[in-house]
Amino acid sequence: MQIALWLVRESVYHPRGYFRLACSLAKRWPVEVWGQPMPPAAVEGPLEAYVEEEIWHRLLDPPVVPGLTVVPTGGIPPRPQGPILVCNPMGLWLSWRWGQCPLVWDVWEAYHENFRWDPAYTPFQRRVRRVVWALLAPMRRCSQAYWLAEYAYAGLTPLARSEFFPNAFVEVESEKPLLSKLRGQYTLYTGNVAESWGLEALLEWIRAYPQQPFVLAGSVKSAALEARIRAALKTHGAWLWIRSRFVPYPVIQNLQRGCKRLLAPYQPLPHLRNKWPGKFYEAAALGIPIEYPRGVSPVWDAFWARYREDPHAPELYWSYHESRLLAVMERLLERFYERR
Repeated sequence: MQIALWLVRESVYHPRGYFRLACSLAKRWPVEVWGQPMPPAAVEGPLEAYVEEEIWHRLLDPPVVPGLTVVPTGGIPPRPQGPILVCNPMGLWLSWRWGQCPLVWDVWEAYHENFRWDPAYTPFQRRVRRVVWALLAPMRRCSQAYWLAEYAYAGLTPLARSEFFPNAFVEVESEKPLLSKLRGQYTLYTGNVAESWGLEALLEWIRAYPQQPFVLAGSVKSAALEARIRAALKTHGAWLWIRSRFVPYPVIQNLQRGCKRLLAPYQPLPHLRNKWPGKFYEAAALGIPIEYPRGVSPVWDAFWARYREDPHAPELYWSYHESRLLAVMERLLERFYERR
C-alpha cells in the first residue's frame, strides 16, 4: 500500500512538518510526496563571506530516504490508487472532487476564530468553546476524514476525529557548521518576520546592537515589511540574511546549533500565547538560550522552566512521538482503506 502525500501549493522540502511526516511514514509504507519545487534561496549581507559554500549546497538538498519518493512537479497530482494525506484546503478539495476520502495532516488556521474564541479565557469559557466546536464539527468534515493536528491550537480542528502531535524538535541534520568561524558568536532569528511574530522587537534589537553578529533566516510577506527590515539593517554592521519563501529546515537547525542565542520576540496574541512555538522545542533540545517576552504567556514560561535544564527530555524530540503516529496511521489505514 502506497501513501500519497499531497502538498499541492507547498514545497516538497517543507522546512519542518511535512517532510518530517513523510520520512516517518516511509519507515512503514512507501510514500510519494507531491508538491512544488523548492524556491530559490539567497544569501546577502556583510557576513556572507563566512558562509561555507560546500556545506550550504549540501544542506539545501533533500536527503535520500528509503521508501520515500519526492515529485516536485508543481502540478496537480494524478489520481492515486491508495490512501491520500492532504496538508491544505486545495489538496482536500482535489480529493473530494475525485470522490476520495483523505486523511488530513494540518491545523485549521482560522486566526479570526482564535480571536473570537480566545484559548486564554477562563475555564468556563473554554468549556463553552469546546461545545461550540463539537456542534460545528459534523458540518466541516467528510465521512471518513481524520485530522492529525500539529500545533497546540488543535482545538480548532473537528474535535471528535482528531489527534494532536506536538511540533517537536526534528533530528535531521548533522553537518559541519555553516558559519564555523562565527560559531557561538551570532544572534539568530528564524522563520517568518511579521508583526505578530515580533517585528517591532526584532527591529529594536537590530538597532540596539549594531556590532553584534546577527543572522536572519526567513522570509517576509510584503515589500513594505522588507523595506523596514532593510532600513534597520543599514544601521547594523555585521548581519547575514538567508532569504527564501521556505528556508530548508536543515539550514535552520545548523544555524541554531552554532548560534549564541535565539530570538523569539512573539507577541502575546490569542493564536500564539496558548501554544508552544517550535523555537521553544529547538532551543531547549539544543541547550541554547532563547530570548522571548517573559510573563506574558504562562504556557511559554511553564514550558521553558520545565525543559531548559533538561535538553535530553524525550518529549522534545520527534522520535519520541513518531511511534504513536505510526500506530495511529496503521489503525486509520486499516479502518478506511484495507477493509474496503
